[in-house]
Amino acid sequence: MKAVRLTTLRLEQSGDIVRLRDLTLALTKVLKFGTFERTRAVTAVVELGRNAIEHGQKGRASFSVTEIKGRAALRVTVLDQGRGIPQDRLKADGAVPSPHGLGLGLRGVQRIAETFEVETGNEGTTINATFMATLAPAHGSEIVQEATDALRDLQGADPAAALSEQNRELMESLAERELLMKELHHRTGNNLALIVALIRMSKSDSTQAETRRVLAELETRVGALSKAHELMQRAANAGTVVASELLHEVAANAEQAFSAGTQKVTIAVHSERIELDGKLAVDLGLIVGELITNAYKHAFSGRTGGVIDVTLSGTPSEGLNLLVSDDGTGLDGDADYPERSNSLGWRLIRTLCFQHGGVLSVDGTDGLSVRIKFAAI
Repeated sequence: MKAVRLTTLRLEQSGDIVRLRDLTLALTKVLKFGTFERTRAVTAVVELGRNAIEHGQKGRASFSVTEIKGRAALRVTVLDQGRGIPQDRLKADGAVPSPHGLGLGLRGVQRIAETFEVETGNEGTTINATFMATLAPAHGSEIVQEATDALRDLQGADPAAALSEQNRELMESLAERELLMKELHHRTGNNLALIVALIRMSKSDSTQAETRRVLAELETRVGALSKAHELMQRAANAGTVVASELLHEVAANAEQAFSAGTQKVTIAVHSERIELDGKLAVDLGLIVGELITNAYKHAFSGRTGGVIDVTLSGTPSEGLNLLVSDDGTGLDGDADYPERSNSLGWRLIRTLCFQHGGVLSVDGTDGLSVRIKFAAI
């Protein structure tokens, strides 16, 4: 009979040992283990589970039905995420001397099991042990069905344990998703950073002022995206960004992009520790980058320097307030409203504001101030 996997149990806390014992009892009963055989098998499997929790940080136990010498057998695979068993303690026959405090120890498990295999290394240890019912012949699919029914009955008899297992499966799925999201942000950020580096190289090689200006604008836009993904990758909760960190990164990136000129412009960022979700963070970074770029292009004409202030207040749940202002020349009385401009930058700002229910206002009486009130989430 080919081995058939029945179930897997997580081994993370002492309460899991009780569940492990109950599973082993139920399955050895189905396989018609004698009383003495059952006691020995349960004792051995519980010992393997305790070792995985106490010495391997955490692990899993998988149960399968198989056949040995024409007899039904229970195969148990226990793996952990510890540092492995030192090679100087691992005997040639695969057994391990019983260290202090381990009770039965792996040598005892090996004596009880019909087959016993150990694979160990820096990434953890996997132990395969098989226990055979000496009097029960193998009946293939019949035994598998009986074992499946026994596990279902056991789960129904202990709904609290079943709910706990479901909750842990959910938490593990969320942790795996978090890891994948971090990897995605890491790769995206690296690719965007490479693009920024290529833009900077092209800008430094350019001899035309207009070309350098266009490349500087592009560098600011792509740099804002790159920093947002970099911060999301480093965040404790992937997909969120601390606003103050993002705004400082966007400001520093803009200063570097336009540093080739003779003007000395200082960018001051004021923001409390506000956590933003990924979409809002990316869009906010793009908006601020565009507004800083506009200030560099228009605010300080004929001057040797100036100051740009970026202030973010509020919370996403109550509504964010963004203010980007400069101490530049401002707007003439008959000047067109810049927020109605058909330039790429202002079109981008208006589109992103609209997506977040933002209200945009501009004041050009004392320098230029752009205020955006984002809708509460």
